[in-house]
Amino acid sequence: MKHKNLILGLSIFTAIGTIFYWILVFTGVFSLEEIVPGYVTWFMSFPLADFWIVITSTLLAISTKRNNRSAMIVCGLLSASSMIFLALNGLVFGINTGMICMFTVDEVIEIGIKIYFLSVGVFFIKEFSSQIKKLNMSNI
Repeated sequence: MKHKNLILGLSIFTAIGTIFYWILVFTGVFSLEEIVPGYVTWFMSFPLADFWIVITSTLLAISTKRNNRSAMIVCGLLSASSMIFLALNGLVFGINTGMICMFTVDEVIEIGIKIYFLSVGVFFIKEFSSQIKKLNMSNI
């Protein structure tokens, strides 16, 4: 696979980075403020969804390390779609509430996370879609 090391690195970074992010939130390093009505409640609905990204990214890293192409495709597409869904949800919330234009340090970090998840998600979908085509061609 052409981008195996990049996929391995991104999947590990995603899993570890997500865990680290929530540790910072739960320890109070990233404090939550009710910037717009319902913000804290909305924000705190994401740990479980983010944990799903940690699981799929970890499974992607393991399958990449073991060079298991079919597992890489499944885990890569699961991870990608989860990242894109989460980033789009946050992006639309930010647009609808006007928070996307509040350039506080916290919001800039959140925008960076959204850009990262969208970029990596699109890269994974492109990469693993091409792998599906290769698997289909080898089965003919």
